[in-house]
Amino acid sequence: MSLNKYLEGNKIDQIADDQEFMETEYDAIQTYCEICGYSISDEDLEVIMSRGLDGSFINWKQTYVKDLWEEFGEVPMNPETEEIKEPWRHFLPGTHREEIWHWFEEQFAISVAELMGQ
Repeated sequence: MSLNKYLEGNKIDQIADDQEFMETEYDAIQTYCEICGYSISDEDLEVIMSRGLDGSFINWKQTYVKDLWEEFGEVPMNPETEEIKEPWRHFLPGTHREEIWHWFEEQFAISVAELMGQ
């Protein structure tokens, strides 16, 4: 489902009160992005930008990625093989940490060094 369809389904543009519209629109777009794991289409990004929420999107995404990285840091790992011991997201036990690092970099266009604070 596209962001436009999501907003239409939630009848966002039918809200008459300006304050209620802005708050509902903001929350709906943030929720949509979280549901999608911030893997959105160019069309979705255009909708976000046309509604003036591109700065918010960047902040939401940064927070999401940071929280996801911290969550990954809690996954038990074999220190000898550097493979995860339990499933995490779509990764199965035995997945090497570097494979997951590459996923972060490809999925979110961010460097693992940046996530590590280096």
